[in-house]
Amino acid sequence: MKLLSNVRSNGADLAHLAAELDIPTIAGLQHQGDVSVIPAAMATDGLGRPATEVPAAGVAVVRGEAGAHTHLLLASGDVRYDVHDGAADDITLGTLEVGEGATAWLDHPEHGNTGIAPGLYVLRRKREMAPRAFTPETRRKREQARKLARKQAARDRAAREQEAREQAEREQFASVRFVAD
Repeated sequence: MKLLSNVRSNGADLAHLAAELDIPTIAGLQHQGDVSVIPAAMATDGLGRPATEVPAAGVAVVRGEAGAHTHLLLASGDVRYDVHDGAADDITLGTLEVGEGATAWLDHPEHGNTGIAPGLYVLRRKREMAPRAFTPETRRKREQARKLARKQAARDRAAREQEAREQAEREQFASVRFVAD
């Protein structure tokens, strides 16, 4: 299967390519790499309807380093996308509206393509979580809790072993019969 970005040409209608390639077209929540396509009804931000038509060459939603591995938004029909100009730490990329009878595709060289059905969506970047930095006090408390948990586990194990020994002893005496002379 070729990617749409590898076979598209400026001004071409891409609908026939999507049919040939069997790219699933989804109306719900979907993810492609580090980009999420969220139906507007599920999104909490009240972004308006986009006004900018997606050109035949597509729109780079997320650019890869040095221009490689870009998430490219492609369209067939009435598809509009406006970039969200938020703060640097904002994960919202933009608003997408796919008109009735139209289809949008999110294309990426490594993740393949995903089709987006008619509807209103918010595109977001996934946030990577950095490892938590612990203060010395937090580390001390965490290590203390681990030690207590290990001690409790050892006590529980010893109690189970003792119970098993006592049970074996009871079973041994239960099998002994006293016989009268």
